[in-house]
Amino acid sequence: MPCSYVDQYTQQFSSRGTSKQQAATDYFSLLKTRQAMTDSEIQEYLLRINHPDCTADIDGLTRVQKHHMEYIPFENLDIVVGKKIRLDHLHLFRKIISNKRGGYCFELNTLYAELLKFIGFSPRPVLGRVWLSNPMRTPPRNHLAHLVDLDGKTYLTDVGFGGLVSRVPLDIHQSASVDDGDGMVRIVPFSSHQFMIQRQTEKGWADQYSFENLLIGEEDITMANYYMSTNSNSHFFYHKFVGRNTKTGRIGLFNNKMSIRNGTKVVNKIEVASGEDWLKTIKQEFGLELDFTKKQLDILFEKREKLSQ
Repeated sequence: MPCSYVDQYTQQFSSRGTSKQQAATDYFSLLKTRQAMTDSEIQEYLLRINHPDCTADIDGLTRVQKHHMEYIPFENLDIVVGKKIRLDHLHLFRKIISNKRGGYCFELNTLYAELLKFIGFSPRPVLGRVWLSNPMRTPPRNHLAHLVDLDGKTYLTDVGFGGLVSRVPLDIHQSASVDDGDGMVRIVPFSSHQFMIQRQTEKGWADQYSFENLLIGEEDITMANYYMSTNSNSHFFYHKFVGRNTKTGRIGLFNNKMSIRNGTKVVNKIEVASGEDWLKTIKQEFGLELDFTKKQLDILFEKREKLSQ
């Protein structure tokens, strides 16, 4: 565990009369016991990602991340229709595993962390700043991912980012580029405790998101999730995002525009009409069947049109 995490956590609880050793023990205990899944839930989860065999090593972490990104789609449709985005274990399990929906980063990576704990990892959350499209101002910390320590190394693992993020865990202290199957990706340190994930494209290295290797609290995640799921300035509030990895690339649906990638190269673009065609497409391509009311479906297809007017 990096000193930044141990020091901040132990200092916080030492000030309350708890020894540093006990504080560190309590921290690991919290990671392992919070919202623990049952054996039957784990089996259902592994069936959902078509991956029955998991090991607590880098090969196991790589396989479970890849399978998760291929079988559970990224989607923000509950946000668009105004549903509250809950991050409690029971709700997320029912939505994503039992009802075979997807979710956005706060949902997918929160539930993913529970699976990692069961396998034997000790994930800890980080909040990222998304740098897609080269924003003029520093973006807020509005993306959730996790770090995992293995054999003296620290890996970033993420199943909830819709851009050109890595399919595989990345060693945050290794800046050399890695071929993840889609192409080359790397993590570059650029300030104290800060790291940038970059993807190599035809135009050069493109920033995806940055994060800080610092301790964050549950309240940090709660506030970021609330803002991103309820504020009209959030890009998830009006726009419909659906996507999943394939064996050779990714399929993405942004509002009514579907793109198919081979690696990082877009090889096909399709316009999908709202209504029945759109619902049929997300069922066929992403395995999604929505349990929305007629009113919610009306919002789903009308909200973007109102924004365009």
